[in-house]
Amino acid sequence: MIFKFFLDLIAPKKCYSCKKEWHFICPDCFDKEINFASICYVCKWTTKNYEIHESCKNGIYYDKVIILKHYKSKLISKLIKDAKFYNKKEILEEISFYLYDKFLLNVKIIKTSDFLITSVPSHFLRKFVRWYNSSDILAKNLSKISQIQYKNNILSKIKLTKQQSKLDRKNRINNLKDSFRINQSVENKILIVIDDVISTWTTLNEVSKLLKQNWAKTVIWLIIASD
Repeated sequence: MIFKFFLDLIAPKKCYSCKKEWHFICPDCFDKEINFASICYVCKWTTKNYEIHESCKNGIYYDKVIILKHYKSKLISKLIKDAKFYNKKEILEEISFYLYDKFLLNVKIIKTSDFLITSVPSHFLRKFVRWYNSSDILAKNLSKISQIQYKNNILSKIKLTKQQSKLDRKNRINNLKDSFRINQSVENKILIVIDDVISTWTTLNEVSKLLKQNWAKTVIWLIIASD
């Protein structure tokens, strides 16, 4: 923390958009980016607080998918790519605050002990190449801000899969089949699953299915951006 403080004094971070100091994306510029509307992430029609419509739940295991912004925003996509591939992890720490604000607007918290935060795991070979998992960083910071317990070992990815965005629907489902494993009990817990970007529902559903099969009460996804 002390190192970061002096580093910011010597070379303060600047907003990617307006170039003001002390933020990678300042609140004013963040608000200008296109919000992801409150939709059901199955039929893509309007819904309350990002809930999945009852009529859409056949074969669907997640309950809400809360998304901050559209990935088509050049600013948002640039921030995510720099954070994910160019070791600018502080961007993720900053975005965690925006995620938490969005979460509070759409989820009612009575007891924090009812909730658990986790992240979408990477296969160990992929993590070895990148040295870190951006979803883990987001989840850890959200836990600090919210005081909701974070567990990074609830899930593990046991199969190295191809990129989902490069496959058709059928192959996406087969690509993820049996690729995740659950490692501990989530019985009667409300799971908040964190990820940076989603482009399809298949990862959401595969992970959510595993959590629900192990008695998770509710599965809520919290995402920075989607198409």
